[in-house]
Amino acid sequence: MNHLQEFLKKPPHGPFYAVIGHPLAHSKSPLIHNIALQHHNMKATYYAIDTPSNAFAWIGKLLSLPGFRGLNVTIPHKSRIIEPLDIIDPLAIEVGAVNTVATSRNGLIGYNTDVTGFVQSLLPHALMFAGQPGVVMGSGGAARAAVASFRDLKMTKAFVVSRRPAATDWPAYINKVPVQIIGYNQLESAIAQCGAVINTTPLGMQPDIYKSPVPPDLTHLLKGKVCMDAIYNPLETQFMKQADIAGAHSAIGGLTMFVEQAAASFRIWTGKSFPKEEAAKAIREQLLTR
Repeated sequence: MNHLQEFLKKPPHGPFYAVIGHPLAHSKSPLIHNIALQHHNMKATYYAIDTPSNAFAWIGKLLSLPGFRGLNVTIPHKSRIIEPLDIIDPLAIEVGAVNTVATSRNGLIGYNTDVTGFVQSLLPHALMFAGQPGVVMGSGGAARAAVASFRDLKMTKAFVVSRRPAATDWPAYINKVPVQIIGYNQLESAIAQCGAVINTTPLGMQPDIYKSPVPPDLTHLLKGKVCMDAIYNPLETQFMKQADIAGAHSAIGGLTMFVEQAAASFRIWTGKSFPKEEAAKAIREQLLTR
């Protein structure tokens, strides 16, 4: 029996929020959302429900539980979750992925708050790349959210770097941002043209912390660029270290993005503010004291 089935056998008596995905053993979403719920003295609990692909058939039962108030969705269900929903926010349609589900009088609504996470992480540095193209390494759901953020950030185009560009089926525009799919053999040329370089691949994530999508011989190209890694564990990735060595304008980790997308989800569900500093501090302390 999977975790979702176990959860459905003994659901919470009171209001609850949850994240589904697989694997979820190291998810920090319960940590920070429960901090936010306690911050506002809300009588609700946030759970991590490990949900492998073959367990998704039970998702309708989870969404219809009396205590259900909201859901976060991560890999591998961000596209699949669209099917049982009643309304999809236009931006989530553009991205082709939903990471937040909320209840309403008109049914269940799907949103993508990853876009907000990218915007809020990069906005303080926008003067360095506004009016220029950007490089996004990776071609999954996080990459689409990164490209969608370019519109608010006034970036002109996205070079999306894929290991298999011929098999990467993307629209020509996402959120009105022109998209060009390229291979890693074109990475050098793309970085040279851009003001921002964003990693949305898992390269550099625990436990493979010494990996990076940027080859060592291209590190020098990061000089003066705004570099961002969507990974937050470790807090400083190999790609961020390369950016520092090269003299990048900034090397932004994924912690800010993670907290910002969580804050946007929390606002959608509750209409309340999110204790961002407290949440970020809690994650740092957990990661640094393991």
